[in-house]
Amino acid sequence: MKHTPTSQRGFSLIELLIVVAIIGIIAAVAIPYLQQARQATKSASAISSMRAIHSAQSSYRSAEGRYGSLLELGNAKYIGDPSLSSGRKSDYTFIVTNETALSYEANADPLVDPQNAYQHYFIDGSGVMRIEVGAAATVASNPLQ
Repeated sequence: MKHTPTSQRGFSLIELLIVVAIIGIIAAVAIPYLQQARQATKSASAISSMRAIHSAQSSYRSAEGRYGSLLELGNAKYIGDPSLSSGRKSDYTFIVTNETALSYEANADPLVDPQNAYQHYFIDGSGVMRIEVGAAATVASNPLQ
């Protein structure tokens, strides 16, 4: 029997390992940036939601003579987003407390903050939004610029 040489086509194991290593390096560099972009989007949504809460509170107070809870704001259709009036949106928890005729306080806190690096927000009847990184924001926190 005669053995005829055939040309072999394909990639060698070394070539495949190099490609896998390059993909791994690219992923290691890209994933943190993607996570930062996702968190920035969630933070922007939380800021927008806090502004919506403040606007709804102003309208509710004009109509009812006092500030309302998230549930009251949602039921009265001052907040059109059901997820916001339920207290959860974009991986943030929204809480309205101390609602009286004179004032209210609202907080937006991330559902998960594994490294205490995410932004927490606070707003009250004054309309000044405040921010704290890694802990719940309060009236003493820095104003959002």
